[in-house]
Amino acid sequence: MTRFFLRLVTGALLLAAGQSTAADATYRLTEQGTPLGSITTSGDLGDLRFTVVIDSDVVSSTHIWAVVAGTQMRQRTNEGYWIPWSGRTEDLIDNRLLAKDGRIEFKVFDGNLGIENQGVALVIGYRVGNTLKYGVFGVIPAATGGGT
Repeated sequence: MTRFFLRLVTGALLLAAGQSTAADATYRLTEQGTPLGSITTSGDLGDLRFTVVIDSDVVSSTHIWAVVAGTQMRQRTNEGYWIPWSGRTEDLIDNRLLAKDGRIEFKVFDGNLGIENQGVALVIGYRVGNTLKYGVFGVIPAATGGGT
């Protein structure tokens, strides 16, 4: 399950590469993974948020997680801390984000990734019963130049 999920997230990240994202855009998450765009940066993400339309879905939990450099897996707690994660979707912590007017705002990150910017797939998702719907946003390291 973990390797399958890692391949799925990597594939969605590749789909998102080259796309930009608008701050006022809204998204619909799917079971297959929705590309949310990407950003090329030296690390600064600012206040990164996504607004998701849930339509008639009855959301039972919300989740935010990341795959760093293709191998390190982390998840965001409902207090905003990033902690190690097993890679198993059943181990994801509920961020307890509430729907308002048929939308959920996912606050993913606020600040600078610094040396952690080794290429990051940031993933937001929610469960409807046993079904996980999610979307992937790619953080691509900016080329530093100066090499030969």
